Amino acid sequence: MKKVLVTGGTQGVGLETVKLLLGQGYEVHITYRRSAGKAEELMRENPGRLFAYKLDQGKLEEIENADFLTEHEWYGVIFNAALGSGTVKDYAEQGDPLKAANDVAMMTVNALGPLWIYKKIQPVIEAKTEKTKLIFISSVGGGIACFPKFTLSDGMSKCAVAYLARQLAAENTHTPIDVFCISPGAIETPMFYSSTLKDMTPEERAAFDAAQAKKRLIQPSEIAFWLGELLRDESTLMHGANIDATMGLGVRPGIQTEAGLEHN
Repeated sequence: MKKVLVTGGTQGVGLETVKLLLGQGYEVHITYRRSAGKAEELMRENPGRLFAYKLDQGKLEEIENADFLTEHEWYGVIFNAALGSGTVKDYAEQGDPLKAANDVAMMTVNALGPLWIYKKIQPVIEAKTEKTKLIFISSVGGGIACFPKFTLSDGMSKCAVAYLARQLAAENTHTPIDVFCISPGAIETPMFYSSTLKDMTPEERAAFDAAQAKKRLIQPSEIAFWLGELLRDESTLMHGANIDATMGLGVRPGIQTEAGLEHN
């Protein structure tokens, strides 16, 4: 049974990906930071097929001591765990005038965390002769396009993830390791709800949705579907790609500010 690791597998895109992969017959391993209850529930519901590990990828020592990362010959690793502009406030101590704690958290969790996890598993996956699929999740902000007023360190960290994926792809054009990055637009996840949606009135939410590409938010299950496709053997053709998964926002980033304009 092929083993896949999904970081941040207890909610949003991670959880939908876990459900999909279990349905496709993979043995799924997940990490979580605070969602112990959900992780335990998933293990109870999927005995012998799902395994969960507490891991704060913003803490180097936890990754260094995470022996489970090197105890398995991963078929796939999906680097999903990340902070957003809303959730970072629950992670970093607040109060400094430059909000530097938020910046440090963004860069550490979103960019250095995946780098450190990769370094930890690198000897294991490089020793394999079979395929390994590494899939990084970035964002339209930083990974594909730039947006005014977007939190700078958020975009910078997502840009770093997209760069890491391209660099690793360049280093593995002659190995069995396939590397991809997928950069979604706005997804209707708990993270996005916390940072953007929770204080909107129904009217504001309707206007917000109408301003999005295709006039709606992306659903976590839609991103999960494509993550599953990238685990297929045939995805090798996409090695090195940073996939724009934004329904058009990435090629027309101004669409939200154009929403009130009349079109000829």
